[in-house]
Amino acid sequence: MNEFENFFNLSTDPMTIADANGRIIHVNMVYAAVTGWAVEELIIQSFWDLIHPDDHEKVRAALKTLKMGHPVFALEYRFLCKDGTHKTFLSNINRNQTSGHLYTLSRLKDIQILPYIMVANAAPVAIIIVNKNGEIVHANHLAESMFGYNAGELQNRSIEDLIPTRLRDKHQIHRMEYHNNSYNRPMGTNYNLKGLKKNGLEFRVDISLNPLYEQNELYIACSLLDITEKINTAELTLNLERENLRLSNLAQRDPLTQTYNRRFMDELFPTMANEAYQLKKNISAIMLDVDHFKKFNDTYGHQAGDQILKKLAYIAQSHIRENDILIRYGGEEFFIIMPNCGQLQASEVAERIRSSLEKNVIGLGHRITASFGISTSSITSIKLPANEILAKLIDESDKALYHAKNNGRNRVQHYSSI
Repeated sequence: MNEFENFFNLSTDPMTIADANGRIIHVNMVYAAVTGWAVEELIIQSFWDLIHPDDHEKVRAALKTLKMGHPVFALEYRFLCKDGTHKTFLSNINRNQTSGHLYTLSRLKDIQILPYIMVANAAPVAIIIVNKNGEIVHANHLAESMFGYNAGELQNRSIEDLIPTRLRDKHQIHRMEYHNNSYNRPMGTNYNLKGLKKNGLEFRVDISLNPLYEQNELYIACSLLDITEKINTAELTLNLERENLRLSNLAQRDPLTQTYNRRFMDELFPTMANEAYQLKKNISAIMLDVDHFKKFNDTYGHQAGDQILKKLAYIAQSHIRENDILIRYGGEEFFIIMPNCGQLQASEVAERIRSSLEKNVIGLGHRITASFGISTSSITSIKLPANEILAKLIDESDKALYHAKNNGRNRVQHYSSI
């Protein structure tokens, strides 16, 4: 079946093709449904046998117009239905000048919702048509199956019957608001909609809405998709992403202070060193250690010591840049790597951290201090291995730190000044 046949058969308007003598060659399902005849019954008949005798004269006049090469618009005639009644059509007719075939696109004078029902029944998705009062005018078999109802059971029921009880009042308000401002609403605009099956099971649905106007009455065609599996899959994916992030944080961060660990430092530093080499920028590092931490732990206990370390990490993090990384190097020692940072800038940052830490009261009135050792690696035209640069920063900042410890603690010392 080609696209033109699909268009012909799925049209919401009655369509026919007849030969020059009025014999019906082809008729779509909507025309058959409207008149009550089967397609097979119509294509063996002549229009002259089905058009009301009183309308033959106007139809013959229309045929003369067509033979002269002009189309006919809104030809009104009565057509015999299978039940013996007549329905009035308004038809636009054109003539194929080569074959003489007559192409007719019709519409009932007294418009009905039936053509839309025919389209709904042929659609590959669940469709429910409701009137302005929220009563279900039609539900195709896919909609009935989706909600667990037998054929015809949804007819004349309220659309709110398909909504969980706790959501019905809210849905009714939304429905009335939509009636006052109806528009084509595509799927994907709200993933929080829920349907209620006949057996009481709730499920996730996505809905598109299409307003239909017939004789100044508003009907709504609702196309529905059960997206429970899609939502569940999306939620599972999100949960997996969160779990992967959690595991990644566990692999990269110290669980107590939430600073980075040495493993992450080793993985990230080659990238930082390469960027510094490309930009010909220096890298500085700060090694800091809590003064008299062992004595504090022995006096106040490990829980108080943990609070000290968490507070120190928080203060240090608040004074460094976004692209600097703070690492818990071991015990009460922390290490800060600062790309694109020279000796003076690194010393100023260390002093701000030292001063802030000294002024802070932690826990039950405890005050602590820390000592700082700094090293700066000057990037040259010769590209050194990243592990050598890191080892040099660690060694020099560590030596500067112990120089600060040995000279009174609570002070900042750069390696170049030893």
